[in-house]
Amino acid sequence: MQRFASDRLQRVLSMTFAPTANDESRDRDGRMRFMRIDAGTGELLRGFWTSVEDALPDILDGFYRHVSSEPRLAALIGGDMPRLKKAQSSHWARLFNGRFDHDYMHGVRMIGLIHNKIGLEPRWYIGGYNFVLCQLVALAVKKYRWAPTRMANVLAALNTAVMLDMDIAISAYQEAMLAERQKQQERTAAAIRSFDGRMKIVLERLGSSAAGLQGVANMLAASAEQSIRQSTVVAGASEEASTNVQAVAASTEELASSIKEIGRQVSESTRMTGVAVDQAARSGAAIEGLARAAQRIGDVVELINTIAAQTNLLALNATIEAARAGEAGRGFAVVASEVKALAEQTAKATGEIGQQILSIQEATRDSVGVIQQIGATIAAIDEIATAIAAAVEQQGVATAEIARNVQEAAQGTHDVSSNIGGVNHAAGETGVTASELLTASKDLSGQTDALRSEVEDFFAAIRAA
Repeated sequence: MQRFASDRLQRVLSMTFAPTANDESRDRDGRMRFMRIDAGTGELLRGFWTSVEDALPDILDGFYRHVSSEPRLAALIGGDMPRLKKAQSSHWARLFNGRFDHDYMHGVRMIGLIHNKIGLEPRWYIGGYNFVLCQLVALAVKKYRWAPTRMANVLAALNTAVMLDMDIAISAYQEAMLAERQKQQERTAAAIRSFDGRMKIVLERLGSSAAGLQGVANMLAASAEQSIRQSTVVAGASEEASTNVQAVAASTEELASSIKEIGRQVSESTRMTGVAVDQAARSGAAIEGLARAAQRIGDVVELINTIAAQTNLLALNATIEAARAGEAGRGFAVVASEVKALAEQTAKATGEIGQQILSIQEATRDSVGVIQQIGATIAAIDEIATAIAAAVEQQGVATAEIARNVQEAAQGTHDVSSNIGGVNHAAGETGVTASELLTASKDLSGQTDALRSEVEDFFAAIRAA
């Protein structure tokens, strides 16, 4: 699996950073010419390879032991050491082949690209090369210790080849790093442009918000001031209303007292009306008794009148008989005449008495009618007085309710006055808060301008860099 991933990584990197054939050829020729690598260099390397090939496994074992002693490098190697040893062996074989062809150049470039990809810094690469180079130098010194000139030439060729190898690998590493840095710079520039655009929008909105906040603060301050003025007016009006309501309450209480007195007087009037009704009834009864007595007197008078008429008739008969008797009946005639005169006077008197009794009876009947009318009128007055008493009672209840409501209204106006004081205080605090908000909004506006200037300077410095 690791081998597959490594091969895939190499293919991706080779396609990403692969130079053209002409560019690679010119680069290789230029490097070799500058480092004075020629066919003789390749011949010296190939001649030394026979010794290197036998010693290379031990050299690589020592190399990986040395590398594994560094925790960061050991973490990069992991369990991939067998494959890495095989790749190292192939690489050194191409190096000591001495042809420095396309396959060699491509392989070394891949080493540099992979090092960049996995984050292996050149210092570790150079340090590792130094370890292997020291081993190779020791091997060359040992092999050519009796041929100093040959040893010097081999060491020079070995050093040149290793320097070329490191040059190509590190150049590829740097190219990849520069390419990545270029991409990072492009991403950074794009991010800066995006951030610049967004920051301008944010600053514009912040400026608008600060201006809006300042406007709101001004409106809030004006509203608070207006609220204070209006609450002062309302407080005065509520105080006046409270005074008026208290006056109404006092008047209502007086009215309630007056209504109670009226009710009492109406009740007394009702009682007196009842007494009058009773007295009228008793008067009617007395008058009716008087009428009955007058009737009885009339009956007696009628009897007397009848007796007088009979007496008169007897006197007349006596007078006639006395006249017949002559002189002997003259005295009786005088008596009869006096009796007759007395009977006539009695009849006349009883007639007058009858007329008076008739007048009394007529007056009695009229009195009975009047008394009955008075009784009916008093009864009607009693009903009216009763209705008035009920109305007065209802009015008293209503007046008491009005008095209670007026008292509650007085308390309410007092509470309103007290609350208006709280509103006035709150409006004052709102005014203070609005003033502080206005100051803060002005500071925010100033800070926004300062931030805009700082952001512009920052982006100018970024672009200049």
